[in-house]
Parts: sequence; C-alpha cells; structure tokens
Amino acid sequence: MRRSHASFRSYAVLALVLAIAVALVGVALTAWRSGEAGPRSASPRRRGGRPTPLILEVQSDYSHIRLRRHGNTLALLFVRDSGDEALQTLVDLDRPHHLQVPYTQVMFASYLIKPAQERVLMLGLGGGAMVHFLNHYHPELKVDAVEIDPVVVRIAEEHFGVRSGNNVRIITDDAFRYVRETGERYDAIYLDTFLKPSPDTDSTGKPLKVKTLDFYKDLQAKLSPGGVVAFNLNLHDDLNEDLQIIREAFPHVYVFRADFGNIIVIGATSPRRVDPATLRTRAAELDRRWRPNFSFRAMLRLMARDPQP
Repeated sequence: MRRSHASFRSYAVLALVLAIAVALVGVALTAWRSGEAGPRSASPRRRGGRPTPLILEVQSDYSHIRLRRHGNTLALLFVRDSGDEALQTLVDLDRPHHLQVPYTQVMFASYLIKPAQERVLMLGLGGGAMVHFLNHYHPELKVDAVEIDPVVVRIAEEHFGVRSGNNVRIITDDAFRYVRETGERYDAIYLDTFLKPSPDTDSTGKPLKVKTLDFYKDLQAKLSPGGVVAFNLNLHDDLNEDLQIIREAFPHVYVFRADFGNIIVIGATSPRRVDPATLRTRAAELDRRWRPNFSFRAMLRLMARDPQP
C-alpha cells in the first residue's frame, strides 16, 4: 500500500508539472501571437498600452497596406478583409540588416546547403529586410528582387531604403511570369510571395500558380549547378501536400521549423545530401564570419531529422 500511495503521489506531482508546463506554453503562444515574431501573425497595434502609430495606409491593386512605426521600428502590414493585420516586414531602421522576424533568418539556411553564391533571386520583396541583410553581410552578391505590386516597391524605397543600385535590381513584375521568361541563372532563389487570400491563392495567400510541380521545375531550370530554392510555407491544412510536391521536384529537401507559424524548406538540386558534420562546420563559419543577430548553429536545431511530414 505504501508503494501504491507513493506511486499515486508521484503521478499526481507529474500531472501537476505537466499542467503548469502546458499553461506556460499557452501563455507563450498568446504572447507570441500578439507580438511581432512571425510574418503572418496579427500585428501589435499597441505597445505598453498605447496604440502603435499608423503612418501610412493605402489600397493598392493587390493589397490593403499599412505602415506602423514605434521609435525606429517600422512594420509593413497587409490588412485582411476581417480587419486583421498580417505582418509582412519588420525593420529596425538603425540596424536594418538585423533580421527581426524569425522566418527571414531561417530562409538563409540556403547558405548551409549552398555556401558559394554569386547571384540570387528573391520572389516577393515586402519591405526588403532580406535585401538589407544580404547588402550588409554579402555586399558583392548580385540580388534580383521581383515584386508584383508597384505600391509595395515604392514603399520599400521611400520608407525602408530599398532600391535598385549597385548589385541590387528591383523588378516590378509577376514572379510566375518573370521565372518563365528570364534568361538569368541563380545560385539561390527565395520564394516568399503572398497576396490577399482569394480564389487564386491558398488560405495563407500563396498564389496557387507558384506552388505546382511544373513551376518548381521552372525554378530549377533557372538555377546554376547545385543551386537551391528556399520556400517560406505558412502552417495551414494542406501543408503536407505542399511539402510532398516540393519533395517530388527536388532531389533533396531540408525542413526547418522557423517559428510557431512558418516552415522553411530548402529544395536542393545537388545529387548528394549535405552530411550533418559539414552543416555544423558551415554554420560555425557563418557565425564567425558574419556575426549576425542570430545563430546559424542554433538554426540547425530547428532542422527536422526526418524531412517527412
């Protein structure tokens, strides 16, 4: 009986600990969703009980757009029909090369798979935080960024300081059409295109025409030997289907859990998968050489050991 009572007490304590842990996770999730940690989370309209100042609101042919600024932090937001604000870009204007949103950091896991990059393509610009990052840490890199919405291009230039010049070329065009027609070749392509959800997009706003096997084969045709494509995928009901199509298109995929709302997938064309020891060596070298505001070595802990869903 004593042993039974002791076991019961042990289980009771364990249950209490688990309940507290679940509650803390719930609090963390709530805090995260009300903050700025993810590219599709509701934006923080208040800081310290005060409304975050709205400095611009405009309706383009593609999106309802707002800019909010708190101190030197500038947020580009898309407004849904419900009135919810979806965070697209968050930049510290004093340090624009410091990536503030976790998924944008993990997009550069591309460098772990393809370290030697000379020219890259970004499909989707937003406020250009990723362009700032590359300009600072890899200034000799040639960057082409394609954005369908001319209003977003103008906002990126006037408010975020992202414009064509030196090694950067901003192209106002449809990503699908550009990929089909360009004769350029790239070492890495970053696919981060989102619009207002509609019958032509999935529930997250990803255009249906840029998430097909045929389009992924078109992307591969624009890559240099050993090139990679980085996909930003938001969590939704059809995520496993999206992952399966990417697996069909690429010899190898590397799956990273960027944050609570995003999966980053690196599709690689190299015939051999990069082994864990090489990934660790490359991550340590990037941390040493660039010293970004995040850690590539820590990023490896976000990678799924089994890239299956």
